[in-house]
Amino acid sequence: MTRTPASATEKALHWSVAAAVLVLLVTGVVMYVPSLSQIVGQRFWVRTSHLVAAIVLVAVVLVMPALRWGELRRLERELSFWDRGDWDWFRRPWDVFLSSYQEPASAPRRFNAGQKLLAALVASALVLLVVSGVPMYWWWLFAGEVVQRARDLHVLASFAVTALIAGHVYLAALGPSGLLGKRAAKR
Repeated sequence: MTRTPASATEKALHWSVAAAVLVLLVTGVVMYVPSLSQIVGQRFWVRTSHLVAAIVLVAVVLVMPALRWGELRRLERELSFWDRGDWDWFRRPWDVFLSSYQEPASAPRRFNAGQKLLAALVASALVLLVVSGVPMYWWWLFAGEVVQRARDLHVLASFAVTALIAGHVYLAALGPSGLLGKRAAKR
């Protein structure tokens, strides 16, 4: 099965979002863990870096589709369309993590169900993070209860994004089609 390679626009979108999310995760952990905050110090710069990375993330997600609408619309359709093969993939999810899943040769697709689900979950979590970050940043405009709930939601969504990215990196490196996986070793 041959897969269509990612375009330069797709790669730019992926890596710019990935870089922004990495900065957000690192700075978020430093701000969230008191001992790391004390070790790193420079809370103003850590917080500013966090905010700048959030702005970059939102800008990338808004600007890139405006510049490359056709290409990214195609990508969105490929990620949004689910067929029978995708549902079959979900019947054996652990096979994917154990590198024993074989993609059916009869259904060549760019993205498997796990990649589609990852894209949907990460996009949803990032929206939650941006929305919950607003009352945290402009806390004086909101009731204390709203700010506290936003903080709780922000922390939960960041844990979810961290877990999703860890799974993504693991599968990209060691999964069946990963850089260091069994099929990569046979190539």
